Amino acid sequence: MAISDVVVRNLTTIFVGLMACFEAYGFVCGRRFSSGYVVVVSTIAVVLILVATLTWDISRKATCAFHSDHGDSHEVVCKGGICWHGVAPRSPASQGFQKS
Repeated sequence: MAISDVVVRNLTTIFVGLMACFEAYGFVCGRRFSSGYVVVVSTIAVVLILVATLTWDISRKATCAFHSDHGDSHEVVCKGGICWHGVAPRSPASQGFQKS
């Protein structure tokens, strides 16, 4: 599962958590942030987090695609776009679900 998938599933939680952190910071420091400021800054932070995770996932996949010969002793079995690292070719895990 990609990191960006987890971030996308939890966008609302991240957004509300950032808003709560800004409000808590303002309370501790004795400052009062306007609600518009908190929403805008939280939205920008969430967008930056999403862009960073998407960039990380794309660069990781591109690195794996360009360096298919990793030099590892692990065997990689790919079937239908799913790659099983270190799984024997005849292992039940690499065969997928079979219809009875």
